Amino acid sequence: MASKALRGALLVGTALAAAAAIAVLSLTGRRPETELSRFEAAGPMLAIPVERVMEVEIRAGNQHWRFERAEGHWRAGEGTPSAGFAAHVDAGLRFLHLSAPEARLPAAELERTFFAEAGLDPPHYVVSARTDDARTLTVAFGTPSPRGLAQYARVGEERDILLLPRYVGEAWEAATGLR
Repeated sequence: MASKALRGALLVGTALAAAAAIAVLSLTGRRPETELSRFEAAGPMLAIPVERVMEVEIRAGNQHWRFERAEGHWRAGEGTPSAGFAAHVDAGLRFLHLSAPEARLPAAELERTFFAEAGLDPPHYVVSARTDDARTLTVAFGTPSPRGLAQYARVGEERDILLLPRYVGEAWEAATGLR
């Protein structure tokens, strides 16, 4: 008999909890916040909307590629791109916009030789993205970090070195066949 009463109390308690959850959803219009924070873009190209980029140039030594957006589609203007380059260019731009650097290494704290060791003096390749209103972002990419999960990079004329997630550079390498 006691177990029947306990089961009945559990059912009533569950029903009340479900009703409370429905009431919260209906009054606020959203789920209660979790402990996870909301994602916010924090990449080096944060100030430039991806859809405004109309031209991308990539230089690696004496090699050169140029991609132009026309009517919403990428086409190769110079150089021989890899197969499926348009998807890689789109991904590379999205990653530059969204992906926060894993670390910032202040140039003042680095040995002068570190720039060469990081593959940034000279850089392995340089990506320049230009918008329809003539804004340009330039990112010089160096070598992958020792663990291979990040890649040394410098943005524009900044002296500090960023550690960008490795997939950011891999998108550009895939677009050009530099792999």
